[in-house]
Amino acid sequence: MTLPDTLWTHTAQDLLSATSSRQPTPGGGSVAALSGAFGAGLVLMAARISLHKAQKAGQVPDLALTAALDTLEEVQGHLRRLTDEDVAVFRGYVDATRLPRTTEEEQAARRAALDRAGEAARAAPLETAQACVEALEQAQACLPHTHPEVVSDVGAGAALLRGALEAALLTLDINLRHLE
Repeated sequence: MTLPDTLWTHTAQDLLSATSSRQPTPGGGSVAALSGAFGAGLVLMAARISLHKAQKAGQVPDLALTAALDTLEEVQGHLRRLTDEDVAVFRGYVDATRLPRTTEEEQAARRAALDRAGEAARAAPLETAQACVEALEQAQACLPHTHPEVVSDVGAGAALLRGALEAALLTLDINLRHLE
């Protein structure tokens, strides 16, 4: 299956099939960012439900939850962009490996392209890991103010974020191995 410029327009089944196929993308980095975005989404949902229940009960909205909402929305948006960026970065790296290398000029151009692609291939999973850490910090800040009925959603979101963090770091590790 050929994927468009964004993974976010696919059904969950299409994404699962593409991830399970012999094609290299979506791979560890993009799925890490995608999982992180869903993890942040669960924490966002719990915060929104908690705020709604507090308002419905006539309570003053908790400032920690409101602040976390803004940050989590930003982080989730960043993770959404990183999902597609990781796929594009990998494609750029593959394209660089396919450049001709017959002449010295071609070899130099190929090396330069591989260096640029390699740097991008390291930046995307590092940013994903950083975004996951930021979302985990927000989940921790939300937890004491979360309505008891949705505490498990914060925990499930944090679990996805921890898994996404680990996957991003594994992707970064393999991409670092291409450094000379």
